[in-house]
Amino acid sequence: MVSPLLCAVFAFVQSVPAASQAAEPAPQVHPSRLLIQLREGAQAEEVASAHLAAGGKLLRDLPQIGWQVVEVDPARLHAARAEYGRQAAVVRADFDRVKRLAYDPNDPLWPGMWHMVKIKADLAWDTHKGAPSVVVGVIDTGLEVAHPDLAANVWVNPGEIPGNGIDDDGNGYIDDVNGYDFAYNDPDPDDVHGHGTSCAGIVASVQDNNLGACGVAPLCKVAGIKAGLDSGYFYDSANVPALLYCADMGFQVVSMSFYSDGVTPAERAAIDYCWSKGVLPVAAVGNDQQVYPYYPGAYENTVGVAATNPSDQKSWFSNWGSWVDVAAPGEGIRTTSKNGGFTSGFAGTSGACPHVAGLAALLFSAKAGATNADVRAALEDTALSLVQAPYGEYTNYGRIDCRAALDRMLGLTSGSKPPRMLFANPSGGGPDLSLPNKGPLARQTMIVYGVGLEAPNQVRVLRNGSPVLMLAQTRNWVEVYPGANTPATIELEVNGLVVDAFQWESGFGFTFSPTDANTEGNGLVVGGFKELYREDGNLFTCTDNGSGEVYVQLILRKVIAPQLKRLQLEFTRSYVGCTGGTETVRFYDWSSASYPYGSFVTAASTPVTGTATSTLVTPLPPNPARFVDDEGTMYVQIEVSNASSSGKLSADSFRVRVR
Repeated sequence: MVSPLLCAVFAFVQSVPAASQAAEPAPQVHPSRLLIQLREGAQAEEVASAHLAAGGKLLRDLPQIGWQVVEVDPARLHAARAEYGRQAAVVRADFDRVKRLAYDPNDPLWPGMWHMVKIKADLAWDTHKGAPSVVVGVIDTGLEVAHPDLAANVWVNPGEIPGNGIDDDGNGYIDDVNGYDFAYNDPDPDDVHGHGTSCAGIVASVQDNNLGACGVAPLCKVAGIKAGLDSGYFYDSANVPALLYCADMGFQVVSMSFYSDGVTPAERAAIDYCWSKGVLPVAAVGNDQQVYPYYPGAYENTVGVAATNPSDQKSWFSNWGSWVDVAAPGEGIRTTSKNGGFTSGFAGTSGACPHVAGLAALLFSAKAGATNADVRAALEDTALSLVQAPYGEYTNYGRIDCRAALDRMLGLTSGSKPPRMLFANPSGGGPDLSLPNKGPLARQTMIVYGVGLEAPNQVRVLRNGSPVLMLAQTRNWVEVYPGANTPATIELEVNGLVVDAFQWESGFGFTFSPTDANTEGNGLVVGGFKELYREDGNLFTCTDNGSGEVYVQLILRKVIAPQLKRLQLEFTRSYVGCTGGTETVRFYDWSSASYPYGSFVTAASTPVTGTATSTLVTPLPPNPARFVDDEGTMYVQIEVSNASSSGKLSADSFRVRVR
C-alpha cells in the first residue's frame, strides 16, 4: 500500500537569531482560596458549621449570587474542597482559578496564527507549555534538524554518540541521533520534500525567540522519523518500522500526516503495539471530501483528525464520518518550512493532525504518569462539538480546545461527552432456527457504536427491557450478544438513562446497514443508519448531483461475522425524476487493490421505470469476503443515470444480510 501526502507546502524565507528560554507557567489555582455556592435558604448556623468542618475562613460574602470566598490551609486545599462538597449548606465548592491575559509570544508570525487562538493554545500556555521530556515522533518526509526555529526542540538520543558508526544504545539503528530515515535506511532524517518540517513546526517550533512561528507544545521535543520518500509517498515497509521505533524509544506521541484507504494488517499491529506501549497515535483523516475511512486515521487506537476553517466549519476538502474523532484547524496555517523558511499557507488535514499531536504532548507534560488513555479522553471529551449542515456532527467529539483539555488533565473538570449512539451492527436477524446447531451465525455478536460509552460510565444494552450479555466496553463501542431471533426493542442505556433505541427484526441471517453516507457535486444526502437499517417509512434521501446523476457513497462499518460465505443485498427504494435511467449498485473489491486503485464490482444493474417503491433482493457476487476489509468495512456506490434536476432517491432500507 502506498500512502499519499495530504497537501502542498508554500514557504517564504526568513533569517533571524536563535531561541530564548520561555517563562515558567503561572499557578493554575489560588493555593489557599475556594469559592463556595450556598444552598438557597441555608441558615447562618448551617453555613458556620460548614466552615468549621472544612477549616475555612470567610473572606468575602457575595449574597447577590449566593456565593462566598473562603481561605483554607494550603496543605488542605483539595481536602477542604471535598469537605465543603459534603456539607448540606453547600451546593458546590470550586477552586479559585487564575486568569490573565492570553499569552502573547514575540514570534513575528504570531499575529496571524489564527489557528493557535482558535484552539486556545495561548490560554493553555498560561498554565503549561510542555516539558522537554515529552517527545513527539513526527513520522513524515523527514525533519530539518538545523532549522533555526526547530533546532532547540529537536530530540537528541541520549544513548547515541553522533557519527561514530556504532549502535551505541543497541536499538538496532546506528547513529540515530535525532531520529531515523526508514525510507532510505540511513540515520539522517533529512527533509527534501519539506512536509515533515512544516508538521513539526506546528507541534513544537520554538516560542519567544523573535523568529517565525511557535508550536502548540513549545517546550516539548520532536523527533525526525522519516518514512516518506522525497517524492512525498509512504510505503508500509517504512511506516511500520517507524511506528515500532517510536514505541520502543519511549516517545509519548506519534504524529502521522499521511493517509491511504486500505487496511494493512502489519500497520494495524504496529498501531496497536504503540498503544500497548503507552504511545498516543494521531493521524490525518484525508482530503477527499468523503466518508470512506482512511488509515491509519480510522484505526480504533488512533485519534483521527479532520480539518476546520477559521469559522469552525469543516474544511471543504476534509473527510468526515463516524470513524473521525476530532477536528483542528487545517487552512492558512503558519509554520516552519524547509531551508530555514516559513510558510503562511500550509493546509490540509496534514496541518490539522500536528495541532492535536501538540496538544497531546502538552497533556502528557502536565500530569506525571498520565497514560495515553488519559490524554485521549482529555482532548476528546473537552472538544467543542461542531454541527454543520448537511454533515451534522461530522466528528465524534469536535474541535480541540487546549485550555479545556488542560483543565481536564489537571483535574479541574471531569466527565465525558454526553452519550449518543451512532449505529449498531448487526441490527437485525439471527441464525436459521431450522438448523440443529444454528451454525457459526449462532455466535454472532453485536457492536453498538457511539460516544460517551467508556468506564466509569455504567453502560447496558437492553433487549425488551432486560440487559443482554456484555462482552466488551470501550470509549466508542460495546460488544454484546444480540439475543434471540425474535422482534425486540434494543436500547442503549448509560448511567441508568436510555440514550437511544432501535427495533430488531427477526429473519434468517444477520443484517448489517450503512453507518455513513455521502454524495458529490450539488447533491444533498439526508439520513444515515436510522433511516436505512429497516423498512419503517423513515426515508433516506439523495438528490441529483447537478450532472444528470444521483450518486451515493455508503459505508458499512463493523461487518464482523464468523463467516462470510454468502451475502445478500436488500434495498427498498423509489425514484422521482429518474425514469429511463439505470440504477447500478457496486461493492468495492478489496482483493483487487486498495481504494481507489482497485475496482468496484456490480451487484445489480436495474432500469428505473417509474416512481413506485420496490425492493431489490440479490446475492452479492461470489467470494463475498472480498467486499469487506480487515477492519470490517464495506464501501458501496449507488449510481442512477438520466436524472433530471429534480431527480431524487428515497430509500427505506439498505441491508446486507449474512446468510
